[in-house]
This record gives sequence, structure tokens and C-alpha cells, in this order.
Amino acid sequence: MSADERDIQDISSILGGVFDVLHTAEAQKADVTAAAWRKILLSIKSSTNPNEGANLAAHSRIVDLKNGVLLVEADHPGWIELLQLRKHYILRGLSMYARNMDIRALAFRMAGKRGTVTGASYSTEEARGLAETRLAKEEAALAQAGRRGGAAAASSSSSSPTKTDAVPDGLREVLSALKRDMGA
Repeated sequence: MSADERDIQDISSILGGVFDVLHTAEAQKADVTAAAWRKILLSIKSSTNPNEGANLAAHSRIVDLKNGVLLVEADHPGWIELLQLRKHYILRGLSMYARNMDIRALAFRMAGKRGTVTGASYSTEEARGLAETRLAKEEAALAQAGRRGGAAAASSSSSSPTKTDAVPDGLREVLSALKRDMGA
């Protein structure tokens, strides 16, 4: 076999090698991010619930990272709320443990929802503006629901909870502890 014949390679083997390297690099980044996420959450403790971080880790997972925004999904809105309360702590921890990942913001969604940040073509400022607009709408809707109160609230509280109203036991304990910490 001549030297020229040894230099010729099948295109599929070349592309396969390239994709293997890319996949390995992405998998390593994902492993670093997931390990940092878990380490940070497990470090969260409250005076009334030393398992708060472990509960958060068990009920959330990283879904995507794009343009400095880490998309996290949780299996109940209450867990998302608790993650949002700890957002600054989590971001600080990610900047320490996953330095080369350049994570500047967190976004949350319920498990089972299809939204991703991979196709996002927004700048960080545009994404922040969209998120703030959405938050304002949600706060207005909550305020509106709070104004209704009265008979509607009383009748809904006396009925048996539906599947969407049910709060997981672990989350109920965390929320109760949070209320105690806040003096409510």
C-alpha cells in the first residue's frame, strides 16, 4: 500500500470522530454543571429544615444552557418558588464551581413543559425584559385573584383539594418552615 492510500480516509470515519469529540466535550460540560448544581443545592440549609437543599435537588433538574441562561425544571410550582428565593445564592455558587460555563441567569419551568432556551435568539437584556413583563402579568393576575377573596375563596377552601391543588408533603414542610422563619 502506498503512502497516498494510507492518507485517504472514509468521510464517515472523519465525521464520526469529529462528532465523538464534540459530544464528549458537551457531555463533560453538562456533567460539570450538574455536579455544581447538586453541590450548591445540597449546601442549602434553613434553621427549621436542614433538608431543604436535598429536597430542592430531588425535585429539580437542569434542562438546558444557552446564552448564559440555565433552564431548570421542577416538578411543582412550589419548588420553583423556593428555587427563585435562593436564585442569587445559586448563581453565586455556579460562578464559583462552574466558572467556564458563564451562567448569568436562571429560568424555571414545570416538568413536562416543552419550552427550551436552545432556540432563543434574544440578548440577555431582551430575555430579562420578557421575563420581567411575564412576572408583572403573573403578579397582576395573583393580585386580581386575591381581590376576589370572599365567598369564592371560602368555598374553594372548604372543598376537597384537586390534583392540581395538592402540595407534596416535602414541599408542605418546607413552606411551613419558611412561614415560621418569616414570622407568619
